[in-house]
Amino acid sequence: MKEFRPPFAGFLFALAASFFYGLWPAAVRGVYAAGGDVGFVLFTMTWTRGLMMGVFCLATQRHLFVTRESVKQGLVGGFFQAVCLGALYASLKFISGPLAIIIHFSHTLMLLCFMAWRGEVRLNLATVVTTCAALIGLTFVLDLWHAQNAATMEGIVLAFISALATVSRLYVYGQQVKLRHPIVVGAESFLVAAAMLSPVLFFGVHPPVTWIGAGFAVLGCAAVTFASFAMFYGIALLGSFRLSLFSKMEPVFTSVFSAVLLGEILKGSQYAGIAMVLGSLALYQVFEQRHIKAA
Repeated sequence: MKEFRPPFAGFLFALAASFFYGLWPAAVRGVYAAGGDVGFVLFTMTWTRGLMMGVFCLATQRHLFVTRESVKQGLVGGFFQAVCLGALYASLKFISGPLAIIIHFSHTLMLLCFMAWRGEVRLNLATVVTTCAALIGLTFVLDLWHAQNAATMEGIVLAFISALATVSRLYVYGQQVKLRHPIVVGAESFLVAAAMLSPVLFFGVHPPVTWIGAGFAVLGCAAVTFASFAMFYGIALLGSFRLSLFSKMEPVFTSVFSAVLLGEILKGSQYAGIAMVLGSLALYQVFEQRHIKAA
């Protein structure tokens, strides 16, 4: 990653990842509306990412799974990626989308505490406050306070499993990209994750039945692919925690794309939540730069 050393480049990759990940949920809802199901989305979008990153590695003459250690790392990263995706999708069968996303995005606080315990990040008041403020802002963006949530223990547990798996995969990716090219790490992990999730084919996979739905499926696959490329470069440049923190912009973009593509009009409280999330991330950057200059 020597070719992308400026810190601002890391922020741009994080912004790009959040932008494209924010587009994906609106596209998926279009697929569902056209008759597609969760199995179809999970299978196609996981394999698309793995294959596209694999093609990139082949085109740039970067080999995959060349050593026993790389196979081990791919299995570990792929396992946590598969658990994250599977648990998050499964949680939506039991609890509302906003509640599932809020629980899932608690991974930033979990990752912060874990890395602080390991002495890898500084646990100061400014970092904790801005991280919590961004999470609270998400509750307004996702309209959690007004949504009717029929929460069940199964859904809550699955959402927390998704959050814990995200902590694990982000931390593992952060360690792996220190010594290896980020897209090689991504390709190996997503190919393993795709293989692990392929048994969904035995439970029936239903593609969308209209051309519009197929278009949304292509849009979703393209969005998550670009997002994954940007995410792995972002992790290599910013580290796991900062990438996790900036990922709080994803639901902000999701709300905007839902309004543009699906006609879902935002409430005033959701706009306030967007401002709170963006303000928290901006403050984090200000505090971090002050800390760097004071060091």
